[in-house]
Amino acid sequence: MRRFIPILLTLTSISCSKSGTELTRFYEDGRAKPVVAIASVIDATSIDLPWSLSEELTSMVANSVSQDGRICVSCKDDLDSTDSPFGQDLAWIKREFPEDQFVVFMELVEHDVQPVETKGKAEPFETAMNLNTTMKLRVIDIRSLTPKIVLQEQVRSSYFIPKNAIPTDYSLSGWGTNDFYGTPMGQAHKQLIQELAQRIGDYIQLAKSR
Repeated sequence: MRRFIPILLTLTSISCSKSGTELTRFYEDGRAKPVVAIASVIDATSIDLPWSLSEELTSMVANSVSQDGRICVSCKDDLDSTDSPFGQDLAWIKREFPEDQFVVFMELVEHDVQPVETKGKAEPFETAMNLNTTMKLRVIDIRSLTPKIVLQEQVRSSYFIPKNAIPTDYSLSGWGTNDFYGTPMGQAHKQLIQELAQRIGDYIQLAKSR
């Protein structure tokens, strides 16, 4: 099933919850943390799963970025927009996020399982596999009158699945179950999200220090 969300901006309430303490907005020394809006991941892949990859990856990124402790993830209602987050026009972003300092956009462009190259012919169950994922990432600084791109790249991750691994039934061990993060896909997603969260945190901290 092909899922594409032009921009359904589901901002996850993590550290800066409306009902939570204001202390989470500040470091221990009293300095304010950067306030960052994380938009829903655009799923441009054709993978068919029993759950929404966009919802899963968005929540994982938001949680990972927040738990790092360096950033305050803002909370907002869902927002529809026809503007492109990866286009040249950035003016609309500042209008849509008046209370935020940075906005993170992501688009999943690859989610494929590929066999590891071997000599000779081999049956699929005799061949190790790589689960490859690629995410387009763009971080926008909207603190000034003119929005500025502080990070734009494709983050690629490859998770090795050994040969003779028992196939996973994701209708039983999918996202939301206790078993999911022990599956190859769960581990692959964790690996990708760790890299994304690290880069988001690092570049926002760098931009904030300038």
